[in-house]
Amino acid sequence: MKPTPQQKAAARQMRRDHPDMSVRQIAAKLGINSGTVSKWLRQPEAETQLSIEGLIAQTQQNFENLPPSEAEKLSQLRDELRGKQQAIIKRQISLLEGLQAEGMTALKKKDLPTARAAASLISAFTKAFSHEATVYQIIDPAAVMKSALKE
Repeated sequence: MKPTPQQKAAARQMRRDHPDMSVRQIAAKLGINSGTVSKWLRQPEAETQLSIEGLIAQTQQNFENLPPSEAEKLSQLRDELRGKQQAIIKRQISLLEGLQAEGMTALKKKDLPTARAAASLISAFTKAFSHEATVYQIIDPAAVMKSALKE
């Protein structure tokens, strides 16, 4: 039996209402294949990405039609933004290094709860920083981090 649009809406609503439920649990509750539910739950992300790409393409087209003085100003603003991104990345790196040092000190002292907490924070921050790099369109986060470290 083919899944209905109502089931799709119900799956999305369940995800919003119960973020702790797994895809398999939602699928079992609705009597649908978990692969289908997983696909449905990923679709809004894909649609958002398409709209962002469209906006970027439109902005680039508008940029090409700007008078030279405005194009130069925009270029300067981009450079300034890149500098600010690198400063943020430097702070993020120093935060991660501090957490790593704290975790290593805790391990040496055999303070396992503190070491676990540090490892958990490092993992969470790494994921957040990676997501931030995607959101702010930093093309290659590793390259930006390397250049930030050189300065």
